[in-house]
Amino acid sequence: MSNPFVLASKEFYLMLVQLASKRTRKKNDKIIFLLSFPETSKITIQLLYEHFPDKLVICYAKNTKELAEFYESKGCPIYCIDSFSVLIKDIVPMVSGSKLVFCDNYFAFLARTTLVPDANVVQLWHANGAIKLFGLEAKYTKNVTKKDRDRYMEVYHKFTHYVVSSRKMANVFAKNYQQTINKLPFGYLPTDLFFDQKWLRNVREQFKINFPTGKKIALYVPTYREHQSEVPLDFSSLQSQLSNEWVFMVKPHPHDQELYQKVQNIDGVISDFRGMGLAQILPSVDCLITDYSSIPFEYSLANPSGKMIFFCYDYEEYKNEVGIEEGFQHWAPGKIVKNQIELISAIQTPSEENFETFNQMWNEYAQGNACEQLLKWVENVYDN
Repeated sequence: MSNPFVLASKEFYLMLVQLASKRTRKKNDKIIFLLSFPETSKITIQLLYEHFPDKLVICYAKNTKELAEFYESKGCPIYCIDSFSVLIKDIVPMVSGSKLVFCDNYFAFLARTTLVPDANVVQLWHANGAIKLFGLEAKYTKNVTKKDRDRYMEVYHKFTHYVVSSRKMANVFAKNYQQTINKLPFGYLPTDLFFDQKWLRNVREQFKINFPTGKKIALYVPTYREHQSEVPLDFSSLQSQLSNEWVFMVKPHPHDQELYQKVQNIDGVISDFRGMGLAQILPSVDCLITDYSSIPFEYSLANPSGKMIFFCYDYEEYKNEVGIEEGFQHWAPGKIVKNQIELISAIQTPSEENFETFNQMWNEYAQGNACEQLLKWVENVYDN
């Protein structure tokens, strides 16, 4: 159960948000972008800046300061959400009067922010699909207080639209947020890159320049675990057993400094990608190794001839603590393994899987024109 002091603090915070919202509500023509995931949101922000430079306002979490300041240098107004005074004085009044708000995550202050009647609040989300549960379906939310659950619902009810890549993901939102979903079936915007043949050629060439190995590439990308336990892999022995055919790469979650420290000094294991982002790496990866991350939903488009392995060493524990989407073991487009011996065998064994059924389920709307469709939708919002 939540600490009474914490509960009282949350209520006081939202009371001040509510007062600021009601007192200063003035309609404006701004496009507000609530930013907390720079890697997945930068393509949308670039699109909005290019076409609506006078309307875009970025309200950013402190971990996204670098991206926000890049657009500030171009003349875009930016405001830090994590500064309470800025939130109350500047952000809440702007959001309250805006006709269009984009979110890439859950933002608590929306719970008590009063919006104009024709406001559009678009949830872009920071993932293309879901293996782990979130929202009200996540196991860790089952023990929160009724007040906490009510606050969650207040935020969820503020979202008017969801950009999705599939009916499957729309249903996931409907279940996890316990509401009817008004979907924008455009596809996940960052996946537009994987349909751009010129971009694909360029990033593959850059990858070969950075890593001229001539070997197959195995990339390990684990999800972030709130209660991080040590990954049960001996990376030195793993690399030595695979080194004749494979190069082993590890992309730790930005918050997982322990794994990053563990792998950065191991001979033959690559964790420095020389300025290349994950999306730029995926087209060159022969074997993606992950667990409950959303990366498979992008990799299946980035490299349709590749293969996936799901290294779920803590499957039962994770299922009980966080939760896993129903049917994962049936629709996962790759082998699920639980220890290092099984993992090495799966890497070395040619895969008979393909991603066609998986993409029909999770990427049915992805055609490479998600940005174009979103742009037309935004223009229509302002024309009406």
